[in-house]
Amino acid sequence: MYAGSICVLLIHFVKGSCMQGSIFTALSDMVIEKLGMPMWDEVLTELNPASGGIYTAGQQYEDAELLGLVALLSQKTNLPATQLVEAFGEFLFSRLYNSLPPELRQLNDLRPFLLSVDKVIHKEVRRLYPDAYLPSFDYDNSNEQMLVMYYQSRRKLCHAAVGLIKGAAAQFSQQIQIEHPECMHDGAERCRLHIHFHQP
Repeated sequence: MYAGSICVLLIHFVKGSCMQGSIFTALSDMVIEKLGMPMWDEVLTELNPASGGIYTAGQQYEDAELLGLVALLSQKTNLPATQLVEAFGEFLFSRLYNSLPPELRQLNDLRPFLLSVDKVIHKEVRRLYPDAYLPSFDYDNSNEQMLVMYYQSRRKLCHAAVGLIKGAAAQFSQQIQIEHPECMHDGAERCRLHIHFHQP
């Protein structure tokens, strides 16, 4: 599996090598909703994580524990880890969005929302979580039909970023297509994402 592939914007809750428990509770909610409680119990029993599989939103847990959960889920479902990570990013978006301050939730169009991630949303995250490790985003906003986002992070969580963008598109009821022509997992210095906007 992609050892580094696990959730971006989830990194809004990452500090050092630990992740906030809300990420783990969101993963458990997704697995239970999509695959059932027996699957979640089976994964926890086989992995036997250091936490005992008892997660609370306010606690922090090691990155490796989440990576282990995703790796085992990938094995049991025969789904690529990248596909699972993207699905989790999409599932996670509404929780992250609802946790934003009201003034940031007033952004109701996808393009300006995405353009606000690095300078506005990350600024708010750093205010709330001064030690949080965040990715960096650069943009090429010169094409009205497409936005290019450049993603860079030592965690290489680009597949979660794709899922989160899809979750944002669903939140704002906008149709998009995403291409990922350059990826850090393939040796690129940063990932390049092309977000194509479909006209209504």
